[in-house]
Amino acid sequence: MRLTSSPYESPSLTLPPWVPPPGGLRTWGCGEHFDAVRLPATLAPPLIALLQAAGGHGPVLADPYSGSWHILLDPDSVRPGPWARHGIRLLRPGTRLTIPAAQVTAGTDLHWHTPPGAGYTHAELLNGALTAPSGLTSTPRRAAPRPRASR
Repeated sequence: MRLTSSPYESPSLTLPPWVPPPGGLRTWGCGEHFDAVRLPATLAPPLIALLQAAGGHGPVLADPYSGSWHILLDPDSVRPGPWARHGIRLLRPGTRLTIPAAQVTAGTDLHWHTPPGAGYTHAELLNGALTAPSGLTSTPRRAAPRPRASR
């Protein structure tokens, strides 16, 4: 875990109460303070670019170890939608999600791609990015199994 300078040194920015102090980790159930969608790391940068172009996005966790990212949404705002497209999954209420300190913004462990503090991604905005004609158009493919060498 690598710490970087905090984006919260300004007195006008405050951390949400669910973010642990520097050096800490905290586990929360989805639906307590946020909802979340999990997506493959390969889809995260283009999807986040679409969200940014559409008006911004909230906190985003990156987990290089598992190859997945999590976009945090307003709690209790998610309705049925295109969440199962492109390998994206809505995390069920109560699904536990580990949250690092806000200063953890780089490294090979769980870290923030976009730290918390300025609200959440709105579910409608994410839905629009997923269904837009210029949105994500390809589904990642799994590698074909390698043939076994016969002996």
